[in-house]
Amino acid sequence: MAKLKICDWGSLDENLIQIRVATLKRLFPTVVSYGLEQKDSVTEQLTNHDTGEHIDDPVVSLSDILHDFEKSIELLPDSDIQLYEENGSFERLSEDLRCYFEEIVQPRRESLDDIMWFTNCDKFFKYIIERRVLRVRNWYMQNTAKFPQDNSDIVNGNYLMEQEISKLTLFWTLCGLTCHQCNLKCVKNRDHQENHDCLTDHKCHFLCHFIEAHNNRLIPVCSHKAGHEGKHACDKISHLCGKPCSLIDKRNCQKVCSKEIGHDDGEHLCQSKRHYCGKDCSLSTHTIKGDYHCPNKCIISYEEQHSSHRCENETCPIQCPIPDCKERCQSNDHFHSDLQVDHFCGNEHQCQKFCEDDGICKVTTEPKRQEEVYKGLVKETSIAFTKYTQSNERLRCIKKIPPNKFEHTGKHTHGEDSFHFCDAKCQFCEYFCTLPYGHKQIHDTRHGNMTQTEFTGESNEFEYAGHKLRVGDQGVFVLCNLHCKDLGRHRHIDYCQNAENCKLGNQGQDIQHINEKVQPNPDNPKDFISHKLFWERTGFKDPYSVQEQQEFTKCDHECSDEKHHKSQGSNAPPPTKSFCELQLFHAPLNPSSNPPNDYGYISLDGHHFDCENPSTREAVFHIIFVLDRSGSMSFYQAVYQFMDARINSATTNQNQMSATQDSISLILFDHEVIVPFEYRDLTDPKDLLNSMLQHQARGGTNYDLAIQKAGFLITSYFDPTKVNIIIFLSDGLCGVPFNQLHTICKQNKTRGSPLYLYTVLFSSDARSHSLEEMAKIAQSYHPQNSSSGALRCQFTRTVNEVTLVNHFTGVAESLRKHKPALLKKNLN
Repeated sequence: MAKLKICDWGSLDENLIQIRVATLKRLFPTVVSYGLEQKDSVTEQLTNHDTGEHIDDPVVSLSDILHDFEKSIELLPDSDIQLYEENGSFERLSEDLRCYFEEIVQPRRESLDDIMWFTNCDKFFKYIIERRVLRVRNWYMQNTAKFPQDNSDIVNGNYLMEQEISKLTLFWTLCGLTCHQCNLKCVKNRDHQENHDCLTDHKCHFLCHFIEAHNNRLIPVCSHKAGHEGKHACDKISHLCGKPCSLIDKRNCQKVCSKEIGHDDGEHLCQSKRHYCGKDCSLSTHTIKGDYHCPNKCIISYEEQHSSHRCENETCPIQCPIPDCKERCQSNDHFHSDLQVDHFCGNEHQCQKFCEDDGICKVTTEPKRQEEVYKGLVKETSIAFTKYTQSNERLRCIKKIPPNKFEHTGKHTHGEDSFHFCDAKCQFCEYFCTLPYGHKQIHDTRHGNMTQTEFTGESNEFEYAGHKLRVGDQGVFVLCNLHCKDLGRHRHIDYCQNAENCKLGNQGQDIQHINEKVQPNPDNPKDFISHKLFWERTGFKDPYSVQEQQEFTKCDHECSDEKHHKSQGSNAPPPTKSFCELQLFHAPLNPSSNPPNDYGYISLDGHHFDCENPSTREAVFHIIFVLDRSGSMSFYQAVYQFMDARINSATTNQNQMSATQDSISLILFDHEVIVPFEYRDLTDPKDLLNSMLQHQARGGTNYDLAIQKAGFLITSYFDPTKVNIIIFLSDGLCGVPFNQLHTICKQNKTRGSPLYLYTVLFSSDARSHSLEEMAKIAQSYHPQNSSSGALRCQFTRTVNEVTLVNHFTGVAESLRKHKPALLKKNLN
């Protein structure tokens, strides 16, 4: 199930409500506009989604709506009548219904009383809208009936539905004022901005009143504007005076004199009973929603003395001051704003303020997979992953604002005694705690992607989950509750929280200070910390099992034996790692002491491993001594002691027989090179010493020739089963043989047998740049994370201080892999 995979904590019922309401809200525009759930290639009726039954669309007779209409004609069904379109034209959308009304009920041009016609048309439109509204509300009610009606999602969904319904009813509220071209009523939307328009041809279509004057011929139609006062008169014969009205510049004038032809009173007047003032209406006021100026003209007779101009609209046209309410003021007094009123519509309003209760009202995870790709700092790294998003939401208040009030009493809340989540969140994935607000126990959540982390580590570049990454890469593709499990035994890196304690060594058993500078923010000191302390610092419950937590308390050092890291054959099982048996950050054991329980071994760096000592399977070497024979040096005896010690290690430890299989070569150099012996075994070191003593010390030094000859011997006697080691002894008074050394190192790395170079300074000088640099060059051809305890190219001073025999015969130092860690992005 998606919920289990997403790790959602909310109740199933709560999520069902959210999904149901979200579905209904998505359908609102189509449902309100068409009375359908879907209107495109496939038509879907309004449906109860719990029972599958359609919402009733009852058959209604027109006579049930218009009591003066006697015919029994069924009204168009509600479904599939388009009644609304966002930003649509009312004239276009209402045209079909107007034509239907005129065709079935009464053509407007035949109506003797336009007020009655307008009243019936308005009643017809209102029924059509009320029927749609009832069906929409019934549809929402049936689809939410099984859920608690005070649920914030249900309340919010109902509010949004009422907003859509309000837009519909206001859209179909007719203007009803006088057309600017004739005397019929305007049938535009009440809130139109253009001139009033009856949407007819504005002509009177009744026959001429003066029938006798036409001598029983075809009676022509009236030539006046539609809805005019007085008698109908054509313009085919002069029935009346016809001269221009003396008040032709006044509104509501019919333009021509209606007196008898040849009247002698000298004043031409039309049939209009009242000529209007025509000035702008005096209604002008400032409201919460801005300034309002009535756009209509004064209809008071021009003959009356008046200081306040009144239009034909008697009601207050100003919008309700409640935000989002589009209804008009409830007052029937057009000018009551002079009394400093608030213009409430008189309806109850849904409060739109946010809940004021403590905690988080709603926590949501998206119940779907959100596939993303992370582009790493390493050029070729691209990681596809699934991101899970948890969001919080402060819900709106469910209380209603009483009529004629700006606010309800009491504080805003999304539900009385409603549940609120804790407002703490994980600093790494930003998932909120799923316990109730004010809980006493440790925070708990299911965790998600570690969006607030970046990688850190002891190595600048590393491999993680098969991907090449770099310090500074983001942890967005890693899940909080899987990261540690994937690492196995591990340690975390965090910013040092008490540098003084760390300097004094009092940092505690779960902390180990890092002395080196670690990226990012290398100047900020950092610590290794245990898995336990890592989760304690988050304040959240450790999401891993008890067994996993116990495993994470153990030391993360691994035995360096290759059998634990490489498969022993194509058909062999995968290698089994061997970890230190002690606790993480333990004090090192004495390598010379017996291992605990006399089982396993103790490594040179003090770790106890429950496996075979890898030094019992020591490698076989081709050791090439390269000795500077200039007059300032004499060290043949030291070389002899090394060979003798190598032989003794084999005879005193019966398990270490590889020393007797070693091969040894000797190169002496000054300004030229000689090879006293090459690829000899160690069965008789005295014989080899005698061969050395035949060559006396001389002056001059040439590192280039010496390294070149060593490379020649390695190539000549190359054996893939032997490790090639050059022990280079000199007084350091020569330059670095860059070209020759790089060539030899590259050749051996290509063969799969990297060269090990030990440079030894025989001199009272404390440093030798040349010999140090040579060791660094050779080491650069080895992996950065190679086993540090076995072999490593290095530089040292005086042969007596070189512990080469220990490297060949001692216990191999253990290896701890440098695992990357995830660090909080920003310092607090």
